[in-house]
Amino acid sequence: MSESTFGSPLSSAPSDDLEAIDVGSATRLLSGGVVALVTSTWRGESNVIPISWHTPLSSSPPLVGVSLEQSRYSTDMLSHAGEFVINIPPKELANHVGYLGSLSGEDVNKFEATQLETFSGRRVAAPLISDCCAWIECEIVERIQTGDHLFFIGLILSAQAHSAIHDGNSFLPKSETTPLHFLGGNSYSTLRESFVARAPSASDAPEEILQSMIEEDLELSREVREKKEEELGKLAKELEKGNVIDTKTLESELGIDLGSIDNLDLSKGIVLDDSNS
Repeated sequence: MSESTFGSPLSSAPSDDLEAIDVGSATRLLSGGVVALVTSTWRGESNVIPISWHTPLSSSPPLVGVSLEQSRYSTDMLSHAGEFVINIPPKELANHVGYLGSLSGEDVNKFEATQLETFSGRRVAAPLISDCCAWIECEIVERIQTGDHLFFIGLILSAQAHSAIHDGNSFLPKSETTPLHFLGGNSYSTLRESFVARAPSASDAPEEILQSMIEEDLELSREVREKKEEELGKLAKELEKGNVIDTKTLESELGIDLGSIDNLDLSKGIVLDDSNS
């Protein structure tokens, strides 16, 4: 793939302080979303794994997706269980999240190791973690292999959240308990501020901005056209006088083929081009 050029009116040269990121680590630039503790149950055994690779997929039907590395024990658990729960932990569970990520459910019962309390879901067998602030129960409707991960698409069967931290539309950042967000490594954060984006005025509307850009382009085109006409007028006068002209240089500067201009008689002057230079 060739490098990008910056000749478009919509483009500009990159700033000098940009840092190249290894493509294998580029997904970390998408960090910052809420942490999910994904629980599942199979053959009477329950498991939990913290993940940050999850996303909404559809409103109708309501679908979400979670991505797990194929080598994980939890990936096998979800594949066999056919269902899972997304538990959204608050800041108070940050240490539990980090600890759970260091354990394998194949070697230890994570619920016994962490003493996390649970309660039963409305629609699935997987446990819901009591100290979390929101829960989404899902049935797996599709699995997709994506490189070294398996992407599980879940149909939402039930969802719940504490009213103190959610108003029915979004999380409330000023509540005492807010969801835990993952930044990468062992770094986490919480919501600290909410704000409402300003509605654009008429002058901010995209069509107004586009119209302004078009007008600027037309003005530039008119200036270029006028300059070409001026230069061609000077050239015609030089030809009338029988002076020497360099067609190669002029064509490069003006961006036109002088031989294609009907009212320009090149036979009257002394023409320098590639054939006689």
